[in-house]
Amino acid sequence: MGRQRSLFLRGGLLSLIVALVLVNLFISKGHGWGWSSPLSLTMLAGALAAGTIFIRNGMRKGEAALIDFALFRNRAYGAAVLSNFLLNGAIGTMMIASIWLQQGHHLTPLESGMMTLGYLVTVLAMIRVGEKLLQRYGARLPMMAGPVLTAIAIALISCTFLEKALYIGVVFASNVLFGLGLGCYATPSTDTAVANAPENKIGVASGIYKMGSSLGGAMGIAVTASLFALFLPLGMAHAAQYALWFNAVLCLGAMAVSALLLPRASHS
Repeated sequence: MGRQRSLFLRGGLLSLIVALVLVNLFISKGHGWGWSSPLSLTMLAGALAAGTIFIRNGMRKGEAALIDFALFRNRAYGAAVLSNFLLNGAIGTMMIASIWLQQGHHLTPLESGMMTLGYLVTVLAMIRVGEKLLQRYGARLPMMAGPVLTAIAIALISCTFLEKALYIGVVFASNVLFGLGLGCYATPSTDTAVANAPENKIGVASGIYKMGSSLGGAMGIAVTASLFALFLPLGMAHAAQYALWFNAVLCLGAMAVSALLLPRASHS
């Protein structure tokens, strides 16, 4: 038991958990505590310290670490993981759109949920299309185009000044475009992550890639909710708009990462 505990601590998992918990507390509670309050700054400093320990521990232990940072020496793999993290952060769009539809336009939860049906159908249908795009153009083009489409969709959803009937139509169409962008990105990104990992590390590389998706979504929702609360005194329409703009910026960040790090000829 003592040896297992030692491996657990030295493996860096504890420092990663501490870093994630503290940064989430800072993001989600900082508005209430005050961003410059001693408690908020303590959470931020603790998160940075724990994150530094985790990274240094991982780089020192190499393949025995929780995350093998040597994988990120491959630019294509790093681009896939980082862009995937950023793009999944934009999932906060669904939360803000739902809040505005229900509280701003008085739709029922069922009605606001129905707005996402186009997203569901499109993202599933585009998985096969993403494979064809990968085969024809390589990974770089669809991994750039996908985030751009999602950014456009979010920008349209952020038009909270529109009248109810028009806005509902815009949200439904934008969700279709949102799914189109994610579906265009998903298969090339996953293929890039797996294809650029060493054969004996494919399992680890896939796990890190998937962890990036989960962490991106969690962090994106936390930051989006905090921004919404921060700007709420300006009015719900403005708060929703600014929070959605943040999600659009994340998508553009994913596009920029793909453009800068992926090779121009990245066919599988």
